[in-house]
Amino acid sequence: MIIRPPRRLRGQKGYKMKTIKKYEEFNARRYGNPWVAIVGKNGKIDFSQKIGGYTGAYGKGEAGELYISDPVEGAVYAYGQKDYRGSNGGYRYVQYSNGEFTEIEKSDLIETLSR
Repeated sequence: MIIRPPRRLRGQKGYKMKTIKKYEEFNARRYGNPWVAIVGKNGKIDFSQKIGGYTGAYGKGEAGELYISDPVEGAVYAYGQKDYRGSNGGYRYVQYSNGEFTEIEKSDLIETLSR
């Protein structure tokens, strides 16, 4: 599978595309598409801007990688996948620092955002 950045960013100097999580093939009737969003300073997940995407075909359950286009140092992101039939869905928080994503517990979110 070839992962390509969005056309508007291809070839730009300094562009980074970082994978948050790799997903195996899944049942598209049960699970929604994986998603990613930035978390605001108030702790709310902000879906108003597109910050990344999923390399698998949407709505088909294809395996792929969830990524962020050009992550910001120190920023906190949330990602997840909806489970329409059970309780296997949910979301997680990660912070981008030193070129890597570090998982953050929900109980530590406000403290992390205030730094």
